[in-house]
Amino acid sequence: MDVQLPQITQAWTKLKALLMGQPAIIADAESAEGKLSLKDIARIYPHHHPKATVEKTLLYNPIKADLAKDSHAADKDVAALPEAKNAKHKIKQQVDISPLSEHTRFIGREHQFIQLTDSVTRWQQNKGELTAVTGPAGSGVSSFLNQFHHWFLTQQATRQTEAVHITYLSFYHAALTTKETIANLCYCFNINDAPASITAAIALINKQPAHVIIIDDLHKLMLRMMGNYQALVTFATILMETRQRHCWVLGCETYVWHRLSSQYAITNFVKFVIKLDYFGLSEFRDVIQSRIAQIGLHITDNQDDDAEKLAFEQLTKQLHQATGGHSKLACVLIFHALIQDDNHPLTIAPLCLPDLTSLKQCSDDDLFSLAELYVHGGLRIFQHAEIFACSIEQSALKLEYLCRQGLIKAHYSKQDFAQHYYVITPTLTRLIASHLVNHNKLYL
Repeated sequence: MDVQLPQITQAWTKLKALLMGQPAIIADAESAEGKLSLKDIARIYPHHHPKATVEKTLLYNPIKADLAKDSHAADKDVAALPEAKNAKHKIKQQVDISPLSEHTRFIGREHQFIQLTDSVTRWQQNKGELTAVTGPAGSGVSSFLNQFHHWFLTQQATRQTEAVHITYLSFYHAALTTKETIANLCYCFNINDAPASITAAIALINKQPAHVIIIDDLHKLMLRMMGNYQALVTFATILMETRQRHCWVLGCETYVWHRLSSQYAITNFVKFVIKLDYFGLSEFRDVIQSRIAQIGLHITDNQDDDAEKLAFEQLTKQLHQATGGHSKLACVLIFHALIQDDNHPLTIAPLCLPDLTSLKQCSDDDLFSLAELYVHGGLRIFQHAEIFACSIEQSALKLEYLCRQGLIKAHYSKQDFAQHYYVITPTLTRLIASHLVNHNKLYL
């Protein structure tokens, strides 16, 4: 019998570390030199308290740093959708800002931006239909919708006619009852005393001043738990019956959109679908060029412009091939390779590319868990337990194991461990989704 002792030792070490509550850091025999483990990638970003200026600039700041002075105001514009009974703040956005082109550079998406503005124009001409903006996780759907939100505010500020209100919201909790759905949609209009029936809710919403409502993270609306189907039906019904009065724009992850299409025929109700994807090489090149210019990085040691351009082209192509156009992952790989010395200009070492060993070693059960986390945008332990019909304890161990591999990130609750919340590591969404598709766990 061929007993593979190294694998047994690794398995025991992982189990012991998990039981003792310690991170299982094991040198992987298959990891080649010049590779960066997924665990290390997860540690680099997101970081709760980035300190270094280069780290903040490369991984967190907008393309141009002079937008930072407006970041506090921008944060106020983006409201999370709480339960209506706890509503304390008004959602309506009435911010007078100068054109964003003076502050930041938004790369690409020109065609999709025109599509979205056309959709709003049709609504203003009394031809309103539901619009969806779809894209894979990490492709920039939220950034795109935020950019449109600010642009629309700017346009309203320069017009002499009566302003149209615009609201941007992001879902954090899926509704499980009709009552919850009505309350959430009424909150979009600052209505705290929501009606009890769908009919009354439609009538009340149609009486409100005209709004453009951007609802991001639509995938978080869909939860495979009892009551969610009726909540989705209620949501779709109210939107359909108020689409002439209000312009509804929905942001959704691509794979979730296909699931909604196959299971709920959502494309029968949403007439305009605007598709985003990860950056192609040309746009990706612009992003990387802007990023390295911000931090003052020189790829070569000499002052030869031709050599610098050639090195940049090679770096860009290598990053695009390794990340599939995922710009945040590319920035993490650049950050890891930086050589920072106070006495010398910032330079870069050869890149370490992602090591997919831990992902390839996942069992089918692990991959099914990753797939559900991906399409839901995140799950709590008790939700994972209900979806997979297992105990809370089993779900807790499964999710914590995946977290220790760097595949998912945890947001821990101090009150109840069943409320711990796990999401796919933001920089790994493209790599994990591709692996899940190749193993028939995600479908287009």
